[in-house]
Amino acid sequence: TVLTAEECNLGIASNSDSLASIVAAPNPYNDTFKLSIQSSTLSDVDIKMYDMIGRLIQNYSNIPYNEVVNLELGSELPSGIYTILVKQDDKSKSIQVIKK
Repeated sequence: TVLTAEECNLGIASNSDSLASIVAAPNPYNDTFKLSIQSSTLSDVDIKMYDMIGRLIQNYSNIPYNEVVNLELGSELPSGIYTILVKQDDKSKSIQVIKK
């Protein structure tokens, strides 16, 4: 699966404050990382993880906004660079994480 510019929010001005920021910590990571998401809405969140050639590696759907901070992600992944796509309502943002 290859992400489109719209899915990555590349070059698109947002008209909404939802998904104001996404931070992965620690990054780079050894075992797991957690996401910190700031948003103007409490809607459920979808998280997709892609490898560097665009293959969908993990998919988490309909995660309650308040529970995202409790997710420990990336433990079973081999070393590499991954793109994390976070979607909430009709907005999305992506970040990259590095597993050592």
